[in-house]
Amino acid sequence: MIFTSQIVGNAANLFLDNRELDILDLDWFDTGKTTLRKKTRSGKDIAIRKNLIPLVDGDIIYMDQQIAIAINILPCSCIVFKPGNFKEMATICFEIGNKHIPLFISEDAEIIVEFEQPLFRLLERSGFKPVKENRKLLKTHALAVQRHEKSYNRPINIK
Repeated sequence: MIFTSQIVGNAANLFLDNRELDILDLDWFDTGKTTLRKKTRSGKDIAIRKNLIPLVDGDIIYMDQQIAIAINILPCSCIVFKPGNFKEMATICFEIGNKHIPLFISEDAEIIVEFEQPLFRLLERSGFKPVKENRKLLKTHALAVQRHEKSYNRPINIK
C-alpha cells in the first residue's frame, strides 16, 4: 500500500526522467474528496489523504526512483449547451443551481453538467438545444460556491 498526502506536480510540466508512469483513474466527483483509497491501472493500492484542494487531471500524487503515479479524470455522460446571451446564462445557472447540480463552464462559455434526463428535457423544452456528450468534468471549469465562516464560533457582544 502506498500512502500519500501531497501533490508532487503535474505530468504536463514535470520531468519524469525514466520513471514508469502509472495512472490512477478517478471519477470527477472523487477529485474533491480528502480521503481516497483506490487501485492504479497496474494494480497498486494507494491511499490519499490531502487538504481541500481538488485533484486536477495529470496531477502526480506519488513519485519515487522507479514510478510516478498520475491522476486521470474519467470522462462521463454530460449535458452540454451554450446560452445565447448573458441573460440566458444567468437564468439557466440559477435554475441548475436551484437543483444543487454541480455546474461547469468551459473556456468556450459552454455550460456542462453531468447527464440527467429530467434536466436534459427541461433544457430542450426551454429552447437551449442541449447535446449529450462524453466529457471530462474538470474542477478548473467548476463554479465554486463561496464559503462563509460559521458565525456561531464567534464571540457575541451583548449590550
